[in-house]
Amino acid sequence: MKRYTLLVAVLALLAVSCMKDKGSYDYTAVNRVQIKGIDSSYNVDLGARLIIRPTLTMTDDPIGDTANYSYKWVVDHAIGFGAVGFIISTQHDLDTAVAGLRLSAGSYSMYYRVTDKKTGIFTDSHFLLTMTTASYEGWLLLCDTEDGNSRLDMISHAGNHDTLYRNILQKMQSTYVATGKPAYVATGIANVGGPAIGFVTTFVATSKKAVVLGANALDYFPPSYDMNTMMYISDPFTDWSNAKLYLSNLCGMLYANRNLYNVEAFSINGPVNTRDGGTALFTPSAWVGIDKQQAFGDPMIVFDSTSGTFLRYPGLGSTCLTLPAGDLFNFSTGMELLYMTYVPFSGGQVFAVLKDRRSEKRYLACFTLTGKQNYYAEISGEGISAATQFAVSPDLGYLFYDVGGKVYEYDPVLKQALLMHDYGASTISLMKFQPFASIFDLALNAEYYKSLEKKLLVCTYTKGVGMLDLYTVPEINGQIQLYRSYPGTGKVVSLAYRER
Repeated sequence: MKRYTLLVAVLALLAVSCMKDKGSYDYTAVNRVQIKGIDSSYNVDLGARLIIRPTLTMTDDPIGDTANYSYKWVVDHAIGFGAVGFIISTQHDLDTAVAGLRLSAGSYSMYYRVTDKKTGIFTDSHFLLTMTTASYEGWLLLCDTEDGNSRLDMISHAGNHDTLYRNILQKMQSTYVATGKPAYVATGIANVGGPAIGFVTTFVATSKKAVVLGANALDYFPPSYDMNTMMYISDPFTDWSNAKLYLSNLCGMLYANRNLYNVEAFSINGPVNTRDGGTALFTPSAWVGIDKQQAFGDPMIVFDSTSGTFLRYPGLGSTCLTLPAGDLFNFSTGMELLYMTYVPFSGGQVFAVLKDRRSEKRYLACFTLTGKQNYYAEISGEGISAATQFAVSPDLGYLFYDVGGKVYEYDPVLKQALLMHDYGASTISLMKFQPFASIFDLALNAEYYKSLEKKLLVCTYTKGVGMLDLYTVPEINGQIQLYRSYPGTGKVVSLAYRER
């Protein structure tokens, strides 16, 4: 009973205390720092200076005496990698030579921190810094100089600006000289040696030599950067004429010396152009159907030019396999393959343009990498028998071809061709859609690359000067619309994009 009485008394005292609390508290305003004048992103050449002059305002310090504050400019981490976290300056403004930051070309998450020394309260302003070189990102154009040699041009992309460099190798002071006729320029995620260590890498081949070039400055260090050193072959190649390289995620296929070689995770092996485990080599086409997004061990489609037969390479091993019987056509067509590519259209399909050796008719065949046939019909487009360049829209499935400088769009469903553009006397040296590797959700430039891979690329050439045009392809057979035009290139034979 006494305990109960004591508890009641304590509760009553607390109640009275609360009732007497009139809320008479004293609050002290805290000085806050506001940072302005820092952009969300900066693109800076490795040879330039990075200059940022922020404006600071303080809520309780109108003078803003710099002695009351400390400053830090911090490299937090490289995009796609773990934290780096080191300070590059402790000054109010940032004014520093980029070369002295100990950073290689790439994109970095940065922040500027201002700390009030009295309270310890700090304010951050975050931004993206991209360190670039002229060869950091953009279109790579392997050109025919028409004197038996080649030249690598580049349309360098930095921020919202594009700059054409004729002979980017010379601009970057690369020791690689593109002697010999152009064969290919290709980019992709590879790990086959030299500078190809699991990132997007640049490969270039002329008739005399095939090489891998450095990631940032296209540097070249023989013999470790030579393709011959990356291949398990008995005799090094001396002639790379007409070679083609198809790259995906740590895999791919090389056509060289009239054979096919599997680009594996750590090496290039082959030849693999045998059938169903046999030892006899068939004569392959240079065209290969491969998904740019596929992984090591996924199938590809190849073609036996002698018998006119489509075959499936399973992604591993040393032989190609017979495809299952189809419902629409015989995979042993007996025809000549003029063009083949893989596009993600309608779940992913191989598009192949075939020529009947007897009637000169052209046919379009569409099927999956596993052999499911979806389409087969004669191409009835205007002038199709004289077409020399082909390309397939990756999202709409339209077939583009050229005849004497005219670009046509063929709709396989309507079975009709529409004239899209007439280049007159200019020669179309290359026409394609460029597939990209870095379009996965976390890729830094995924949306930009997804947009670019839907653009029709047309390279033309006349009187010693070339041009690259990019077109937007509308739905429902709409007229193609010019997106970008880059005059002043060479005669483009092969084209790729250096991604980041």
